[in-house]
Amino acid sequence: MTTHRSRRFAAVSLALLLAATAAADRPAREGRVPAGIAATRTMVSSTSPSTLPAFTLFGWVSPPLDSTTAARYAELAGAGFNMTVLAWEDSGRVSDNRKRLDFTRSLGVRNLLFDRELEKVVPGDGSTYAHMDSVAARYRDDPAFLGYYLGDEPNPNEFGTLQVLFRELRIRDAAHPCWNNLLGRSGFPSREAWLDYTRTYVSLTQPAVLCNDQYEFLGSGDRHQLIENIAGLASVARENALPFWGIVLLVQHGTYRAVDAGMLRWQIGQWLSYGARGIGYFTYWTPAPDSIYRWQPAMITWGEGARTWHYDFVQQLDKRLRPLGETLARMQWLATEHAGSVEPGGTPFAPDSLIEGVQGRCALGLFADSTGAPCVLVANSDSALAQRITLTLRGVRDASRLDSLGVWRALAPAPASQGVSVALDLAPGDFTLLRLSQPLDALGAGSGPLRLLAGPQPAHTSVRFEVSGMAGASHLELLDVTGRRVWARRFATGASIITWDGRGDDGRAVTPGLYFARLEDSRAVRVRRVTWLGHAAR
Repeated sequence: MTTHRSRRFAAVSLALLLAATAAADRPAREGRVPAGIAATRTMVSSTSPSTLPAFTLFGWVSPPLDSTTAARYAELAGAGFNMTVLAWEDSGRVSDNRKRLDFTRSLGVRNLLFDRELEKVVPGDGSTYAHMDSVAARYRDDPAFLGYYLGDEPNPNEFGTLQVLFRELRIRDAAHPCWNNLLGRSGFPSREAWLDYTRTYVSLTQPAVLCNDQYEFLGSGDRHQLIENIAGLASVARENALPFWGIVLLVQHGTYRAVDAGMLRWQIGQWLSYGARGIGYFTYWTPAPDSIYRWQPAMITWGEGARTWHYDFVQQLDKRLRPLGETLARMQWLATEHAGSVEPGGTPFAPDSLIEGVQGRCALGLFADSTGAPCVLVANSDSALAQRITLTLRGVRDASRLDSLGVWRALAPAPASQGVSVALDLAPGDFTLLRLSQPLDALGAGSGPLRLLAGPQPAHTSVRFEVSGMAGASHLELLDVTGRRVWARRFATGASIITWDGRGDDGRAVTPGLYFARLEDSRAVRVRRVTWLGHAAR
């Protein structure tokens, strides 16, 4: 059975024979890591290149080679996309890549490119590394170039080769990342095997961004693995201070059923609630006819290249998705809870100092903006039915909602016993972002005895953290308001006291300002606001 996506990258030394089936349709694998490639559990320090968009929107796959024209790429940009990823059966030729760069340069669209000369690289044979010199020299100075595509859904036995390519291309071009889309949860028999695969990839390649896909909507019913997939990928991304992207199902094919507007919004809303920094749609252009996958029309049809309802819908959706995503990208994600019903891998809603109660089924992504004000991404958990979601908020008097243009609009909340009540009418699967007036001093998500104290506040010499009630392995991290982790420690079961001296993990003194201490174990999250005045303050 052929793959549902073009896989054109291969490296000779380890014979990068990319799997012939899609993650969803391949037999469950053990997910073990080959000898000599042991997964580490240390946090990887990896700096995301400045070239990554604040929020990335893309359609996979891009126009085919015979439709690589200025008009077709203007049409792609018109759908709201700011990135491209390959054509179906992409040639990897320099001439075709340069056409894409030429056609997208003025559109604000960046390109992840596959260059087939990379297939000539043999890791361990330094005489072949000159091919990477040539590839980097071709693209690194072009403003329409985003990064190097190095394959889809790599298997663990490919990680050694990818490690070399990531490292050597980074030496030659530090500003542009290498990129893979990874296998999702459904490709493995257990969550642990999948997380081991993902962590091993990160520890060896030190990528600039994580990305995978997990498709829920089978002809026989739903998989019920999307939340587990998103929460797990987000967790690995946070462990390593990385942004992450998610690819959502759009086109009916193979064992997957047709996706309507509510199902499409639902997938996106769940990814956003966990702080995703990008969304990809599979697919933009309909792949070539195939008797096994039986592709149905995507956003643009194969052959005549006509727009379908998907194009018009995504175009309108992206108009509000991009400003919302860019707004979230400037915030610090703190936790995600699920009210009304909880999919596997999700954290059940529990009342805390911010939200007293919820009516309706929804995902609640909890964020803080640069001022420390709490923000809540509310996503309708029902992909088939519109819902009125009502939040009862503690200590809050005012709230605003981000409109489709990215402008905050004041709401008229109703009085409640200890704050206000906000009612939101959401279409099937839809989502919205709220900003609340109450400063965020503490926050909890999930159940259990997990406890975090921080003092003194404000602090100018050190901060003392008291942690207790952990269930198994847990970690404490200090985050700035832009989402950057500056310091982190891991703990086992029990209680601990640790003092932070005002320096980051890199040993440098952090700047005075607002930070959030975040403690997480397998059951819950606890957050405390930390105001750091700096060592010079008296």
